[in-house]
Amino acid sequence: MYFTKRNIYILLFSYIFLLILIYSSKNFNRINYLLYDLKNLFSYNKESKVNNDFKIINIFDNKYIRSYKAVSEDFIHFGNSLFIKAKRGNSVKNIAKKSIVYTHFYNSSRLRNAIMENNGLTNDILTQDMFLYIPHSIPAIIRDTKNKKMPELIYTRGLYFTGISAGSENFLNTLSMFRNVGINTIVFDAKDVTGEVNYYSNVPDVQKYNTHEKRPIENIDKVLRVLKQNGFYSIARIAVFRDHLLFNKNTNYAIRSKRTGGAWNNSREKWCDPTNKYVQDYNIQLALELAGKGVDEIQFDYIRFPTKGDLWDAVYAYHYGKMSKESVITHFLQRAYNEISKKNTRLSVDIFGVVAWEKEIDIERTGQRISALSRYCDVLSPMLYPSHFDDNFDGIANPGDEPYHFISQGTKKTKLLAGDTLIRPWLQAFGWRITPSRYNEDYIIKQIAACRDSEAFGYLFWNASNSYNIVYKALNSLAAVK
Repeated sequence: MYFTKRNIYILLFSYIFLLILIYSSKNFNRINYLLYDLKNLFSYNKESKVNNDFKIINIFDNKYIRSYKAVSEDFIHFGNSLFIKAKRGNSVKNIAKKSIVYTHFYNSSRLRNAIMENNGLTNDILTQDMFLYIPHSIPAIIRDTKNKKMPELIYTRGLYFTGISAGSENFLNTLSMFRNVGINTIVFDAKDVTGEVNYYSNVPDVQKYNTHEKRPIENIDKVLRVLKQNGFYSIARIAVFRDHLLFNKNTNYAIRSKRTGGAWNNSREKWCDPTNKYVQDYNIQLALELAGKGVDEIQFDYIRFPTKGDLWDAVYAYHYGKMSKESVITHFLQRAYNEISKKNTRLSVDIFGVVAWEKEIDIERTGQRISALSRYCDVLSPMLYPSHFDDNFDGIANPGDEPYHFISQGTKKTKLLAGDTLIRPWLQAFGWRITPSRYNEDYIIKQIAACRDSEAFGYLFWNASNSYNIVYKALNSLAAVK
């Protein structure tokens, strides 16, 4: 065949076009994100405080990850579709739990229903080997949620949520509602005192003892993506040494009883040994895993010794040598802070509100000395709930009825002891030990005013059942005034 110059050019361009087409099909999602960034490269910045300028976005700083890089061999990803090779006898319920992290679903029950519907299944248990389609899978390439640099500390207006709440789809509606009245931070339980790890974890001891078995947050990656997309600062709370489940799974991790030689506890509270290296490592590994997923901050709660029960009967392992309780807690925090900081993640510590009054008996029992702890964290959060102070404390008959006093005084005292470390107190969003008629919107507003007047760096609201109607009304009325 005789090739003219024109034919050669046609063949050459056809070949180049074919290569581009093949590359595009394999990298569809990457190109999509690139085009999106190019589109926003010179987006107009309406909020510019300098002038009506262009907002420059450095697209080269954006990092992407391959969603299916570590996927198991039974999954097959092709284009924008995900499939799984399922064996006879397997259940769709288990398949949904295994697959959910690769989808846009929030909980596995909805994914299970979608798998059954899309594959024409009527029974949960498979009667034969099948090739199942997993609907609504995430793109092959997605933006990496990990922090590329240390997150900026913002003036915090936050709410606390349990793992059950954060794992519910209603959580999404709650976010948008509270965002409109100024909430900019979400604290969620990664591990509460029950010891349940609320998400699927690869930490060795979590796998070994299956402490994530009941995990209500079935798609932690989805939660973090939603928080980041909606502009929320994310805080993962870890209850450290009070851990009922780890206590039950391995009593060698528990504080020992001098009298019986067995595990020490005061029946209601189950404490793991704060001096035990393996207990410390368990919590640090959880924190590092969460940091690797992109949370902005780890918050340690129950980072102390128990204060109830027969304390004289308690025997500790002292894996790092015999030292005071204060030194144990400070040494652990230093270890954790050094490692977590490397992950571009902040660290905060919850402390007993009463330790701000610096009575040696409280410091000796808890191991929490503010001046020592403040050296190894970014934020201290004193739990200044007025109801938690004893009657007649500071000469006030019923502390629960005096929110301004305890929030303002506690914050000021903590600031004096904490040096340059920021103070962000926990505020009371529940009616316990408050004269019933006094727990209202004004109660919330008084606490916020106390934070402002004492120059706290924001605040966090605590309600164990996550009922924040009164908080919402208070914030809404404050927003209306502005």
